[in-house]
Amino acid sequence: MLRELIHELDVSRPGVGISKKKEGLERVLVNFGTDVDVLEAKIQALVVSWKHSGKAAEPLAEREPTGANVQPVADRKRTAGTVLSSSATSPLAALWRDLLIKTLELGLLSQLRYLPELGRNAEALLAQAKAAATEQEVAMLGESFKAFWFKLEMNSDAQFRLHEELLQVMRLLVENIGELVVDDGWLQGQTTMIRDIIARPLDIEVLYDAESSLKELIFKQGRLKHGLIEARETLKQMATSFVERLAEMTENTGEFHNKIESYQRRLSSTEDIVELNVILDNLMQDTKAMQLDALRAHEHLRQSQGEVKDAEQRIRQLTDELHQISEVAHKDFLTGTLNRRGMDEAFQREFSRAERTGEPISVALLDVDHFKKLNDTLGHEAGDVALVHLAKVVKNVLRPTDVLARYGGEEFVIILPETDQAEGTVIMTRVQRELTKNFFLHDNQKVLITFSAGVAQRQQQESAEEVIKRADAALYLAKQAGRNRVIGAE
Repeated sequence: MLRELIHELDVSRPGVGISKKKEGLERVLVNFGTDVDVLEAKIQALVVSWKHSGKAAEPLAEREPTGANVQPVADRKRTAGTVLSSSATSPLAALWRDLLIKTLELGLLSQLRYLPELGRNAEALLAQAKAAATEQEVAMLGESFKAFWFKLEMNSDAQFRLHEELLQVMRLLVENIGELVVDDGWLQGQTTMIRDIIARPLDIEVLYDAESSLKELIFKQGRLKHGLIEARETLKQMATSFVERLAEMTENTGEFHNKIESYQRRLSSTEDIVELNVILDNLMQDTKAMQLDALRAHEHLRQSQGEVKDAEQRIRQLTDELHQISEVAHKDFLTGTLNRRGMDEAFQREFSRAERTGEPISVALLDVDHFKKLNDTLGHEAGDVALVHLAKVVKNVLRPTDVLARYGGEEFVIILPETDQAEGTVIMTRVQRELTKNFFLHDNQKVLITFSAGVAQRQQQESAEEVIKRADAALYLAKQAGRNRVIGAE
């Protein structure tokens, strides 16, 4: 509005000069300067009147009555609204009309491009809004809008049901694939990642991050899978070559054995010294040839044995890397902490260990204070970076045996093995102090992040859901007590 006002003050139009514009603006400021809402509407109407030759400038800028006849502000607004709505030439009414048309054109129609029927209805509404010039036509337009909003609401409900059904079909499909590929780490990693995505409310940023992580996972797993296949093929080829070499050795040994028998027969039947020398020479040559074959075979077998060991080691290495890549699916994309699936496995593991050793185990649930306000003030990207900062600080304070998992949004679960509730409360309080010392920096400005937490010690045979529920109740008390507190469960 100010940009348009400054522009219009510098433009001289027929019927209203620059000096006249300044006088009209001065009167508006004097008359309505104490009522901001009315002032904004009056200035907007004044600018519009200048654009339409300035004839409406004087009436809009008239001084209102003073003294006992002054109407209350609320009454003035109601009166002004009635006059403006009844006047087809009112600048404010024209502004509302243009706003409605732009909303239909730029806002609504673009959202209905995949819904042809509703799109056609919206186009008809747009044409009706542009043509409406009388109160009766505006009233008819209102009725058309009511019918359209009803259809849109019904369609939104249908789209929601379709969305939920598609998610349910995908969940069933992923669960079925997961059951079929228990021993395939490559497919397990991908199905686990998809399962974690569809287990929480869908968000476009989450889907973008998941798509990027899934592509990276597929690329790494594909490369490892290819290397693993090559190593296995090499091992098979070496085994085949080994068998062929053994067969060749057996064949050569058989031929040598036949030659020895022939030499024995010839030695038994001859008395000629010359022939004896020939036989002995042939025997020596065949023996040397056999010895060379045996040495070559031995060297080949020794070399093959080394290659087999290298191939086996390569296969083990690739298999380990494949399992490590699949483990990424157990981590939260943003913070690097465990996700819900990883948390469930950690609960099973730590609860089983606690039952074997008889040691206590506690669970803490923390929630970032005023996180929505932080998001609204600094932006969602800064909110994500703040969560990463929080996770980093918490990890640095926790013990190596403690487990940190993202429970959802700005909530985190900490599993504290060999820890009772009192000690768990002390640990979480220490985390709070450390977070206070380590400010979150946003645009080189320090931002203080705090959290509230509830701590609950696991009771005998209590499930993870039950422990978290008691910790959540304690967290609620911490919030009610003023936030930035740690309270133990009852």
